[in-house]
Amino acid sequence: MRLALCFYASVVSAPAASAASPSVEDPAALVARIQPAVEELRGLKFKRPVTVKTVTSTEARAYFSQRAKAEWPEERVRLDQKVYEQLGLLPAGFDLLGSVLDVLEEQALGYYDPGTDVFSVVEGALSSSLAPVLVAHELTHALDDQHFDLDAVMDSAEAEDDRSAAAAAVVEGSGTAVMTLFMVREMGAGRLSMAAMQDMQRNEAERAERLKAAPPVIQRGLIASYVLGMSFLLRGDARRIMLGIPSADFDQAFKDPPRSTKQILHAEKYWDVARQDAPARLASVDLSNAIGPGWSLRGGGNLGELVLATMAGTGAPDMDGPDAVSPSHWTNRAAAGTAGDAYQHYANGTRSATILTTRWETEKDAAEFQDGLRSVPRSRSYRAGSAVVVLGGDDIGDAAAGVAAMALQHAGQ
Repeated sequence: MRLALCFYASVVSAPAASAASPSVEDPAALVARIQPAVEELRGLKFKRPVTVKTVTSTEARAYFSQRAKAEWPEERVRLDQKVYEQLGLLPAGFDLLGSVLDVLEEQALGYYDPGTDVFSVVEGALSSSLAPVLVAHELTHALDDQHFDLDAVMDSAEAEDDRSAAAAAVVEGSGTAVMTLFMVREMGAGRLSMAAMQDMQRNEAERAERLKAAPPVIQRGLIASYVLGMSFLLRGDARRIMLGIPSADFDQAFKDPPRSTKQILHAEKYWDVARQDAPARLASVDLSNAIGPGWSLRGGGNLGELVLATMAGTGAPDMDGPDAVSPSHWTNRAAAGTAGDAYQHYANGTRSATILTTRWETEKDAAEFQDGLRSVPRSRSYRAGSAVVVLGGDDIGDAAAGVAAMALQHAGQ
């Protein structure tokens, strides 16, 4: 699912305006004032000016919709929605794209467009004492874009769902890290009060109605890149942010992005050369003939550990808890140890089915995943050795066992 489609937006950063908010500083002047701090914290220099403009929430939603249409075509949205329904990750008939856009409209206070080099801020967002924090986040996107080309970073994921999520974590993690350090600096200088921070927390809670109402897989998909991205860039320990930003590590991650959410959740599998490990891309085999006459393969993709953990019982993130920045908070024992996965979606007229093939590092890992799978109507699982296959959707009858055996055999190769 292309929730990893990067909108380069500030989704969790500053509150909306309140009656007690200070007077609004000119956006261009605010950007000019904060740019030097962003350069210092990130360890890079701007190559050209960044244009800033103010937009309405309606205009922001239209931008997100347009970008989604270009990067996440309607046909692919329908496929993702059906696959996630059949794997028990979304309720039947759920409006996937509409829900994502609703959350972004509710949460996003600003966004950076790499195509035009323009930072857009939603009306009212700069009427807060935390406006500079929002600007610092988006300016970091602009700075990283000028040096590494953010869209090229995302394109390097080759449209793989899990790899795209990992690349998005690098982009948003960089913005969140600079924003966090900037916030600490502002508090230390007395320009940002504890009262303002508390105001931010209250406003965020009030604004998050649509986010909290969304299924866990959507909440996790939209928030993880910000929280886990910063932790990953700090080699798995978000507390290291107080030592400053290791610019060389950040630069390396942009030049050679992680290839899976497994590496994001277990940072040592990227940073430690001796332990580097990214799940393999499972080769696909068309099982249409094995399913039966009239069936055809309509599409496929992969999930990665972050989504597999949702299938195995990890729910919506508790962003108010102390463990929110801990990678272990986002996965579980049943999902750890993945060695790769791939799903395929088949259709025959109005009937359809999804086949998820997973490979695990050990037979024990495979058994733990199968045991941890949540009960999903019209879904069954099969295991052989270190491979597990999940069949979801319309019943394919007597062909099910044979299809699963073929998928298991292929996964074990």
